[in-house]
Amino acid sequence: MIQNKVKTVFQYISFSSLNVVLATLVCFIAFYKLPNNQPFKDFLSLAQLGLTCWAIYILDRLRDNISSLEIITDRHKFHFEHQFILQILLISSVSITAIIALFQPFILNIYGILLLVVVVFYVYFISPKYPFLKELFMPIIYTAAVVGVPFVLNSSISFSSWILALMFFGVVIQNAFSFSLFESEEGQNTENICSKIGQKNTRKVINYVTSLNIFLVIFFFGNQFHYPNLLSFIIVTISIATSLIVANSNRFRDSYRWIIDSLLFLPLMVF
Repeated sequence: MIQNKVKTVFQYISFSSLNVVLATLVCFIAFYKLPNNQPFKDFLSLAQLGLTCWAIYILDRLRDNISSLEIITDRHKFHFEHQFILQILLISSVSITAIIALFQPFILNIYGILLLVVVVFYVYFISPKYPFLKELFMPIIYTAAVVGVPFVLNSSISFSSWILALMFFGVVIQNAFSFSLFESEEGQNTENICSKIGQKNTRKVINYVTSLNIFLVIFFFGNQFHYPNLLSFIIVTISIATSLIVANSNRFRDSYRWIIDSLLFLPLMVF
């Protein structure tokens, strides 16, 4: 009985994307602490990012349900069945985020507005017409939020930080392409990137990103053990693990979402 309740709670967390939001905050703190593992104190930006991220995921699912004639996944079914309370949470998240913006630096608000324009452009113009571009646009938006905010607030950005941002973008691409691949193998009738380029090419992209990240770690971070180096090792570990999960997709078909999203919690190891 207790086990079933715990399972239900974890399903709700997964279906509502709260696990992704928490992983996002972990990655945000990891990049905020660059370059020398500086103490984290910006809890306003942390709350703003978490609420914004959750609002985007809720909006994206609700938009999918509106534009589609059928409920595609269990996650979309969850959003359909609880759309009223999720709409309230969406409005609340946006409202709180707007209030927090009043206390944020002007340059960060400008960056947030630019990012918001991109999100609106994607949700209302790209997603309805070209849903398969989701696996490209969402990683760009996600990385821009996680990495961009610390970079905007930082007075100077080292070259190693830019390399880490590139590696992280690769990991997010792998995340999105992996989900697309698994959905395709499950026979879901969804128009995603895998349906456009094929399973073979999707696997190639995932493995090419891993190869690139391994090269970047060896070439730029392989000789020391400072904070950026340790973070690079974590990112390449996520990259390699994602490739291994995809290579053994038959074993992870029932749990791939939890496992792949959980990999984004690994930066906790360097805090």
